[in-house]
Amino acid sequence: MILAALSLLNSGCSSGGAGASMANLTMVEVGMTRAEVVAIMGEPKRQEVHGATEFLMYPSGRGETAVLDYVPVATVDGRVTGIGRNLYDTVVRAKTNADLSNNQRQ
Repeated sequence: MILAALSLLNSGCSSGGAGASMANLTMVEVGMTRAEVVAIMGEPKRQEVHGATEFLMYPSGRGETAVLDYVPVATVDGRVTGIGRNLYDTVVRAKTNADLSNNQRQ
């Protein structure tokens, strides 16, 4: 089973495209600089900023038509703070709630 998974990762690397990016994602670590992420993953297909967090969005390999088809890499002050959809959802929800609270006070 583990060998099959490693084989899939290796085949993704050799074929290029989104598969290569997804295989390279395992090399991205919290604390890396944005430049290090780009050197590993290439330029992101999309970028989003929510408050102080910038998300570098990389295709998941399932398609590129919806937000769910991307893997977000979060950076704050140019350093990776986390990776994944759950983090993205948490940050976006928190920013939205903060904006709503601020609007209600005004």
